[in-house]
Amino acid sequence: MKKALLILAAAALAAPTLNAQDDAGVRLGIKVAPNMSWIKADTKGLDSDGSKVGLTFGLVTEFPLGSSGNYRFGTGLFLNYAGGNYKQSITYTDANNAQVTRDLSSKTKLQYIELPLTVKLMTNEIGYMRYYGRLGFSTAYNISAKGDYETIAVANGVTGLASFEDEDIKDNIQPFRAGLIVGAGMEYNFSGSTTVQVGVNYHNGFTNLLKDVKVGDKNAKLLQNMLELDLAVFF
Repeated sequence: MKKALLILAAAALAAPTLNAQDDAGVRLGIKVAPNMSWIKADTKGLDSDGSKVGLTFGLVTEFPLGSSGNYRFGTGLFLNYAGGNYKQSITYTDANNAQVTRDLSSKTKLQYIELPLTVKLMTNEIGYMRYYGRLGFSTAYNISAKGDYETIAVANGVTGLASFEDEDIKDNIQPFRAGLIVGAGMEYNFSGSTTVQVGVNYHNGFTNLLKDVKVGDKNAKLLQNMLELDLAVFF
């Protein structure tokens, strides 16, 4: 967490340099985006088990592409809180020597430093409004991973269920996450360079969330997806 705040602070100190390029159409702003993330299971025996509400915030920057002003390359530096729940079906022998099948639940709470790379296609101004579509990629580096989960444990020769809360699961989470971003929204210009943006982004993950986790003899694979309400102010 401290490393993440230091990176965001360094980017904030760089703001005057970026703002000095504003005559070339470069825009610098602040983004706050409530999100809902969930996990898609891509391994037999694993299933999605609900979503998690999170938040993304940080600095956003846009660079013009061409001279029309309708195309922009967008990036930024964000702190992303996300997660999701999943369950694993497992069969074991209980204390009565009976075969028991049950679902073990896992809840993940993840933090990332995120660097998106997108292209924004904008309409001409209609009144004070401009509408846009967005397409690109999200790249993120994990800085924290906590989890609540259930597992099968043996104590005094008896097999039973054990639960853990707020455990560090960073060793089982891939350090890098990548995905596709598709979004749309609108901008309202108040005056001069001050513009408010409201949009919706869908993040479709395509890298495995888990590391060194097996289901039977196979490597477990989970994909993280996210829907966010994109709120930003450009100065």
